[in-house]
Amino acid sequence: MIKFDKMPHTKFKSKGAVIAEQLLGKIKSGEYSSGSKLPAERLIAEQLGVSRPSVREAISALHITGIIQRHPGDGNYISPDLVIDDLSLQVTSILEESDSPYEILQARKVVETGSIRLAIKEARDEDIDRITAIWEEKYNIGLAGDYRAYTQLGKKLHLAIAEATQNRIIISVVDRLLNITGQPLWQNMRRLYYESDHSRIDQMLDIHDRIVRAVQQRNSHEAILALEADFDTVIEQLYTMNSKED
Repeated sequence: MIKFDKMPHTKFKSKGAVIAEQLLGKIKSGEYSSGSKLPAERLIAEQLGVSRPSVREAISALHITGIIQRHPGDGNYISPDLVIDDLSLQVTSILEESDSPYEILQARKVVETGSIRLAIKEARDEDIDRITAIWEEKYNIGLAGDYRAYTQLGKKLHLAIAEATQNRIIISVVDRLLNITGQPLWQNMRRLYYESDHSRIDQMLDIHDRIVRAVQQRNSHEAILALEADFDTVIEQLYTMNSKED
């Protein structure tokens, strides 16, 4: 099996970009030819001495540009008939211009579990009515399988909860974090997860229903537990999907 070199420490490039460059180098050199299968992400992470999330983000950028094809339940394969030189800059651009979805999820978990407590304390009846209305629309769209619209309404729902705090600083911070979910790296990773198994949306609908019901009941404890489950589930979705290749 082809070995990967330990990743050097660098302050000027993201880990994902450095990992992608090493993968691209092995594809360009012919070590991995068109149509060949990459090692499991877990093994790549171990050889490079990096976290699996960083490897998943690098591979996602290669997928966006068409360099890698993901076969659900089997693994990642090099696409046939590639012109790598035309795509390398695109891969680097995607990774350098995107914030790490993993780090954003961690930040959102810290910020939003704190803000939902204040939202329940400060929310007016009209705030709760608005949160409920957005959720009902999101739920119906999720059942219909429109994942793009479902994700967009997810942003709207989380922002509505932040707005219920009546705190402009919290609203601004949450809005900034939510806007990052429009970046291509995030969108591609989330889309791949749902498209590989359409029943997966049901788990997220159940969790969000728990969040909204807790807000309606002004139950801070249950709201925080449900919100933590939301972020933990999304991290699992994006980074630890079970597959035969692992």
